Amino acid sequence: MEKNCIYPNGHTCFAEEQTNARGVSGNRWQNVNKNICFSVAWNFKENSLNLHMLNFLVAIKLIEALDRIGYIGIQAKWPNDIIYEGFKIGGILIDIKFKKNSQIFVVLGVGINLELSSTDKKNIDQKASDLQSVDSKIKLDRNKFSAELLGAIIECLSQFEKYDYKKLSDEWNRIDYNFNKVKMIEVCNNEIIEVQIKGINANGQLCCLYKNKLNNYNFNEVKIIKDEILRN
Repeated sequence: MEKNCIYPNGHTCFAEEQTNARGVSGNRWQNVNKNICFSVAWNFKENSLNLHMLNFLVAIKLIEALDRIGYIGIQAKWPNDIIYEGFKIGGILIDIKFKKNSQIFVVLGVGINLELSSTDKKNIDQKASDLQSVDSKIKLDRNKFSAELLGAIIECLSQFEKYDYKKLSDEWNRIDYNFNKVKMIEVCNNEIIEVQIKGINANGQLCCLYKNKLNNYNFNEVKIIKDEILRN
């Protein structure tokens, strides 16, 4: 982020190991022994973009790429998780810097678990899984697999400025793991309520049915409480 002036669109860094990995809202992203993690630099000319929508488009394109490879049944969970049968197998993180020339510089990070060890599972504080568990029969060269995922991200970034947000929300809602599920959420006044999740709208807001009324929340206004936290 500090050296954005030297990075052209599509400049990518793959990491064999992350020593200080982080997720959304400053949470720690647990590095595992067998994964794919990379970051892509991109400049957007328009500073009026709804950049929070990029997060959803990235998830859509990643899942499409995984589906083409043969990993069927993978879904997304608001706002930035890649999920298989309720277990997290990957995540997305987007850092944004607004430049003086009205352009927006973005660093988009992706992490996908290929295979978790028993130690990895102990170190991760939530339900986690890997692509090996999704389909152990798929044997794809790690470099080729990385290239498939990177291709999906480049496609996403190339299309985003002209992408139809209504189409984007419809595509997200089809892969949303929580769609129509009853969940506990924490809203901005620290109130915890039980709602039915109804996906996102064309503005990227989380839609929640509460007492027969549909309420829409921005990213910083709501938090879905994880099921494992409720059980604890």
